[in-house]
Amino acid sequence: MYLDLEELKYLLSESVEPLTGWESHEKLSPPYRQKYDIEYIKRTNPKQASVMILLYQNEFGEIEFPITMRVDYDGTHSHQFSLPGGQFEEQDISFDETAIRETVEELGVEYENIEVIKQLSEIYIPPSNFLVYPYIGVYHGEPNFAPEEREVEYIAPIDLEAFLNADFEVFEREFSGQTVEIPGYNIGDEEYLWGATAMILEEFKDYLKIVLNL
Repeated sequence: MYLDLEELKYLLSESVEPLTGWESHEKLSPPYRQKYDIEYIKRTNPKQASVMILLYQNEFGEIEFPITMRVDYDGTHSHQFSLPGGQFEEQDISFDETAIRETVEELGVEYENIEVIKQLSEIYIPPSNFLVYPYIGVYHGEPNFAPEEREVEYIAPIDLEAFLNADFEVFEREFSGQTVEIPGYNIGDEEYLWGATAMILEEFKDYLKIVLNL
């Protein structure tokens, strides 16, 4: 299957297919996680953030998107794979603006080369009390990544076609002295993409398959 970025951009931006939301999120949801309704989420007074699935074409014509490995820090999501993004700030005029600003800061790419084409379903992250708004964007030109060293340990490009054909796995992780089985994607070297980031990407995958009639 050959994917052209401009054609993909057009199909995603023009699609009126309904988002799959929890139907997709649930597949990659850790076993201890429940479905949260919007009224419950509102009562938690969550912080708000945005993330970006940034599609680009590499030098070989293949479509990729970057995920970042967070640096080690004293916090809930230390040393985990994530999509570029961060917390909404007062100067941001919209949540998609937050996604662009944070993507530029974390990846070191050019602001004017990013075009947002679609929003996916928001997702609530209980451990950090964040309500996250995911966006699909396109980068015009090949990005020259320069990761923000205070936040990003390294950037891992994910091949889109390989991701569409990949199956998630179940791996074991220790939480508070207990071993828990969690679904996720094996990125290599026993590093797994899991949690909210995997849930967001699962909706992205499912929606893309609908749009592409796969």
